[in-house]
Amino acid sequence: MTKTRDSNMELLRIVAMLLIMVVHANFRALPKPDAAVIAAQPVSAFLQFLTEGFSIVGVNVFVMLSGWYGIRPRMLRFAELVFQLLFFGVICLGVDYAVSGQMPSKAVQKLFLLDADAYWFVKVYIALYLFAPVLSSFVEHATRQQFERLLLAVFGFVFLFGWLFEATTWLKAGYSLPWFMCLYLLARYMNVCRPWFTRFSRMADLGIYLGTVAFLTVVVFILRHYNLGGVLYFYCCPVVVVGAAYLLLFFSKLTLRSRLVNWVAISAFSIYLTHSSSFTAKYYDGAIRQWFYGESRLTFIVYAVLLIAGVFAGSILIDKVRLLLWKPIEKRLKK
Repeated sequence: MTKTRDSNMELLRIVAMLLIMVVHANFRALPKPDAAVIAAQPVSAFLQFLTEGFSIVGVNVFVMLSGWYGIRPRMLRFAELVFQLLFFGVICLGVDYAVSGQMPSKAVQKLFLLDADAYWFVKVYIALYLFAPVLSSFVEHATRQQFERLLLAVFGFVFLFGWLFEATTWLKAGYSLPWFMCLYLLARYMNVCRPWFTRFSRMADLGIYLGTVAFLTVVVFILRHYNLGGVLYFYCCPVVVVGAAYLLLFFSKLTLRSRLVNWVAISAFSIYLTHSSSFTAKYYDGAIRQWFYGESRLTFIVYAVLLIAGVFAGSILIDKVRLLLWKPIEKRLKK
């Protein structure tokens, strides 16, 4: 029997991917406003910080969704992921070749994720996928007290060494397997144990998320006058974690059943694969950068929204082709 997907959480998966696209269009494509920019264009700079405050939770939310339900590794699912990576890798390579007129450097390494710049998220997530049975075993057999002590210990360590003092290179501000494991366990704990902080009303959850957005926006806007505050946008920043957790909790308390949402969400990961590929990210970022510096702010916003919508819709439709091609392969593998 096929398990019915929770459309409310599938909608969150879509929202998280949209937030990732926005965060990439903001401070990946564009530099963080410094003191000089804030002095010259305070409103524009404030809006950039506000945009980042809303969207920085996207990656954490996407990982926490895996922890909320738990990853159950299967060889067939892993084979499909590899097929999806190669499928979109070849398409993005083809786009880069068609636009530039030449084969990109290190094409083979990038296609097979052997280059350092190729899909950092994918490689960390694959590692999380492989470690999932160990994490699931701990969740299943640990007492609640042991679970809570572990969470306090690991989050305390990450906050101290990976965020507050940046005293390690291997945590890398949340771009790492240890951090994904922390998020996975936190989400699993919230779903399995239902502690007191998960039992607020959904509007309170939304209010807390919006409160973190406001806090990040105002505090970073002030600190950037002194060219400080960048650490508040780390994925392992406590404020970002709280925002991600309560956005997840808000969606978990919605009631929604939608075939369309589920249909789109199945292909949500493809959006990351298209706009963050080593072959095509430069075109996504380049367009954003060109419009930001060459157009009025209103025109830039319109163009950016249209680009995000176009990449979103195109990625989903391309992935539906990929799913059709995968079906006969899946049947053979099952045999």
